[in-house]
Amino acid sequence: MKRFQWTSMFLLFLIFTLLPLGNLATASGDESSEITATIDSRPIYFDVSPQKINGRVMVPLRAILESLGAEVGWEDATQTVTGTKDGIVVTLRLNDTKAEVDGKSVPLDVAATKIEGRTFVPARFVAESFGADVQWDESRNQVIISTGAAVPDGRYYFVYNSLQVTAQDLASIKLFMNKFRSTYNVLLDTAQFKTAPQLYDALKVEQKKLGGKVAGIQIFGLASDVPSFTYVHKMKFFPGNFEWNGVEENKNDVYVSDFLYSNFKNDSKYLNDVSVYGIVQEKLPINVIPEWPVSRLLLTKGEIAKYIDNYDAYHKQTVGKSVPTVAASAPVEYQKGLDTAQDDLAFFIKRLKEDKEFGLFKDTNQRIYYKDLASNLAKENKIGVMDLVVGSRGDSGGASLKKDSMEYFFDRQSVIGLNTNYYTAFLWNFDAAAGLDADSVVHDGLAKGKMINPIAHTVPQFGRGAYNYLWLPVPTPEGETGDNWNDYVVVDKEHLEWDNPYFFVYKYYEAIGDGKPRLQSFFEADAAYAALTVANKNTLRKLSGVEGSYSANSFEILFSLHYLGLADYE
Repeated sequence: MKRFQWTSMFLLFLIFTLLPLGNLATASGDESSEITATIDSRPIYFDVSPQKINGRVMVPLRAILESLGAEVGWEDATQTVTGTKDGIVVTLRLNDTKAEVDGKSVPLDVAATKIEGRTFVPARFVAESFGADVQWDESRNQVIISTGAAVPDGRYYFVYNSLQVTAQDLASIKLFMNKFRSTYNVLLDTAQFKTAPQLYDALKVEQKKLGGKVAGIQIFGLASDVPSFTYVHKMKFFPGNFEWNGVEENKNDVYVSDFLYSNFKNDSKYLNDVSVYGIVQEKLPINVIPEWPVSRLLLTKGEIAKYIDNYDAYHKQTVGKSVPTVAASAPVEYQKGLDTAQDDLAFFIKRLKEDKEFGLFKDTNQRIYYKDLASNLAKENKIGVMDLVVGSRGDSGGASLKKDSMEYFFDRQSVIGLNTNYYTAFLWNFDAAAGLDADSVVHDGLAKGKMINPIAHTVPQFGRGAYNYLWLPVPTPEGETGDNWNDYVVVDKEHLEWDNPYFFVYKYYEAIGDGKPRLQSFFEADAAYAALTVANKNTLRKLSGVEGSYSANSFEILFSLHYLGLADYE
């Protein structure tokens, strides 16, 4: 008897170990692999997996509607979901075997139902209601939806760390991805990558496998969640002399930057502790021309889902509308006899609107403040939505009222208080996003205030070549003699191409004026500024009476300036 039991147990063990995994899944009650779906060959991301009910494939309604480009509405009192697209209105009620398409009653094989807090509906009914063709691929367990749109060639990477998001964060990321309907969207978990070069190589491998073009990279998380590249401050700004070799170097600090994620032309072995000196003087083969936009949502576990909701609300509130530009400026670099300071960003933005040479901001109101900055920002936030521009010296603590002062008018505390209306932010000169971590002005504005998609520095700039005037040769004044006259000349379009960081500002607002979304405008300005910087990297100029390699400043601004929110969807 004992021998029989042992033999039987051995045979059962042998059968168990040789049994295919698929049969084990079936034995446990899971009769099929996970159901997936595509629209025009791009994957749909579901916050709750589709299911088969009574032989019909049921999918979460919001995911399928938003992937089709429909607006989703919910009426709690009647438990009714509404989807609207191109004048077509589809209405479904929970547990009802009838739906309405443009007011006409349509029977459902399976009623809309709630599963894990999501409304599930028949995939075929919803897609066909909006004119799409629906097929079922039994071999792949996949719903294939075709709208007639072209198969996307661009690949958009959505990068996150599975260890640093909540279930709700991840669900929101997936639903957000579905709104990008013109690209093939890739969700990439980076938990295994400890350094940016490792992640960079993994992205290159994935792109080589997928083919097509890269449309952009969206990062979710702090630099400690999804790694950034490291940047050290070393540049040869001046030619050097017997007293000093001209090399400016900070040996104490290592900064972070996402800039190098913007192309895949580099060998990752050169991408640790990058410096301007390494690129220019040591001639390291590092390509700095961006080929696609990179954005990072500077939030971490438990903060992401709320912000995505805020961004959606801001998007609905502002789409197709003109939003005023509000500039708060605290310049310090004054020269005697000039109308304004060299580092007055608000003055330059005002010129972009008023000077015929630029002709920007044609349909946009501008309001500029130099006094009572904190109170005026609070007042503007209560008035309505705004595109905020802050130009100031300062540090990671905030924007200062005065040079070398810790008296802030825009800091971690004040951004929490700006919570009446949403506002985008362009934060210039001070390192509002130092470290790309939670200890920053930008993080608190995103997590605790109403800040949306800020542009900000990770490295303090303190002007660094941003001039409103240049000391240049001028015609001899009438009644005077000699030809060696110099004077301060207001910067024009030509002067901007002399390595002036305001060139980036001009190109950014030029793209905005052409109707481009903010991230696309940031990318185009970044690419233009990078091309200009590379072209001038060995050029010495005598600006404001001092000869130097001003493109060194430009390289640093390229590595420093970041788009720290979400990519724009249609």
